[in-house]
Amino acid sequence: MHVLMTAAGRRTEHWTELFAALCDRPEVTLTVLAADVSASTHRRLDRLARQRPNLRYHLVPHLLGEDRTGHLASVLFRPGTGRLLVGRQPDVVHVIGEAAYVTTWQAIRMRQRHWPTAPLTLYAAQNVVLRFPVPFPRLERQAYDTIDHAFPITPAALGVLRAKGYRGPATIVPLGVDTALFRPRPVTRPQARRFTVGFVGRLEPDKGVHDLLRAVELLDCDLLAVGGGSLYPEIERLAARRPGRISLAGWTDHADLPELLSRMDVLVLPSIEVIRRSLLRWAGVPLREQFGRVLVEAMACGVPVVGSEVGEIPYVIGSAGLTYPAGDVVALADRLAALRDNPDLARQLAVRGVRRATGEFSWAGTADSMYRVWQELTGAGRQLAAARGPDRPAGE
Repeated sequence: MHVLMTAAGRRTEHWTELFAALCDRPEVTLTVLAADVSASTHRRLDRLARQRPNLRYHLVPHLLGEDRTGHLASVLFRPGTGRLLVGRQPDVVHVIGEAAYVTTWQAIRMRQRHWPTAPLTLYAAQNVVLRFPVPFPRLERQAYDTIDHAFPITPAALGVLRAKGYRGPATIVPLGVDTALFRPRPVTRPQARRFTVGFVGRLEPDKGVHDLLRAVELLDCDLLAVGGGSLYPEIERLAARRPGRISLAGWTDHADLPELLSRMDVLVLPSIEVIRRSLLRWAGVPLREQFGRVLVEAMACGVPVVGSEVGEIPYVIGSAGLTYPAGDVVALADRLAALRDNPDLARQLAVRGVRRATGEFSWAGTADSMYRVWQELTGAGRQLAAARGPDRPAGE
């Protein structure tokens, strides 16, 4: 089966792990068209292509980028991109991008022009009903009328698809974790080491970083922050005032993240809901955490997790961690104190987290679910898929 995927935007590094899981199947040939991706994504694609002979990728020039417009919806492949694949007929076209994105519209046009018989599937992550300005609603409507199957990453994302008018079949396939890389590892910790709270991600206000800093100070515990962003200088100043108590790792290669996670007693994702006005200055758009993949990575490593009750964080954590009302610093400090003062609770949650991450969120499981749908769409399974009904969780 030849699968063509399109992807755009700087936050695409994790998709290379799905590509690897798909290419572990010898019966799959994967071609990736990518634009406006990060240097890290480029390196990973290059490395993966050398390791997997059944992967090809093209970095496509783009006319508009996320850095110019502030939103992935406006990224634009260079016209004529479809000619890169002349003579290579895909069996399936899969779009990593929301229905309203210009690159999704371009992928639909490429498919209609070059491979009209290939089924089209679409990723979906939006967990808030966003009303885009003209012309994006028309592009979105066209996508909903055209795609053969949707792959929302959470039940909330499926709900948004339905609220916006998509009536076709859908299978929930969550973002995954590389369980070969992210796994529990023996750690020898000095007995005198202080309780260490960890954070991985963008050091920005919407990630609740200020709440985390206040909670850490209330508990007088250590902090290990991995990532970068506008708050990095502020945290550097705090680290100077608390020497040895706050560590900043900066952005790191994904392969190095498990070792950093192993130095944490708990990982916290304290995101808050924010209002974004980059699309329509006069109309605020609520933004909520769409998944929180670092939670799954920490759980897979046997690190207990705590997350705010915003967006999809409670769904991802399930019963494998602790949650608290977003923005409530005292409640966050209470959850951290519970893990610090109750080692049995911490161990119990660590075991649950490993079980949940490996059983529900592995990239291999996500690849299996997608591949089964593609088989149905391209073969005799179409009638079975129609009889099964529109909405199915992954693995069913």
